Amino acid sequence: MRNEPSSLIQGVYAITPERSDVWAPDAIVDCVAAALEGGVRLFQCRQKNWEQAGLIEFVGQLDALCEKYDAALILNDVPSSGFSKFEGGAVVGVHLGKTDEAIAQARGTLGAKWVVGASCYNRLDLAEQAVRDGASYVAFGAMYPSSTKPNAVRAELDLFANASELGVPTVAIGGITLAHVPVLMKAGAHAVAVVNGLFGMEPDAAQVCRVAQQWVDAVNECS
Repeated sequence: MRNEPSSLIQGVYAITPERSDVWAPDAIVDCVAAALEGGVRLFQCRQKNWEQAGLIEFVGQLDALCEKYDAALILNDVPSSGFSKFEGGAVVGVHLGKTDEAIAQARGTLGAKWVVGASCYNRLDLAEQAVRDGASYVAFGAMYPSSTKPNAVRAELDLFANASELGVPTVAIGGITLAHVPVLMKAGAHAVAVVNGLFGMEPDAAQVCRVAQQWVDAVNECS
C-alpha cells in the first residue's frame, strides 16, 4: 500500500469510460491494459448504476492489472466501508463528489493510509473545507467544455495557484486535450484527468496505447 498521496496524484490521471452498449466491461479492461502499456500509472474507476457484486468483480480485474504495472487505482463513489477487501492491491482510495459519501465520514472510516479525493468544481472554499475534512487531493473543473459532462460548471485557471497553500495535490478535469497540458501544468495542476482524450469514443486498444504515450510525454515535458 502506498502511503504518500503526493507521490500518487501527479501526471496523467486516466478515468475509465463508463459501461455502455459501446463500452463493454471487457473492452474497458483491454483499454486500461493498453493505457498501462503506454505508461499511464494513475487510474480512476468511474462506473455508475452497477450492482455491487458485478462492480467488485470488475474492480478486481482492474486491480490485478494495475498491480502488475505498479499503478494506482482510485474508485469513484465506492462506500468506504467496503475498502478492506482491496487491502494490499493497487486500489489506494476513493474519489468523492458533492452527492457522494461525506469526505469526513470516508476519512474517519478509512483512516490515514487511504487516499480520499474530492471534486471541488469551481470553488476554492469547497477545496478548503475538503482538506479540513481530510481530503488527500482536490480536483477542479470542468476546465474546458466536456462531452462527458456537458452541463458541468466551468473552473478558472487561477484556482490552482490559489489552492497551492492547501498542501495537497490538485487535479484538473473536464474537456482536457493534449494541447491544454502545458497551460494547466504551468497554472499549478499536479495532474490532468482525461477520459475521451485518452480512450476515445469507442474501444481501440492499439490507439489507446499510442495516445497514452503522447499524454505521458506531454506531462513529462512540463516537468
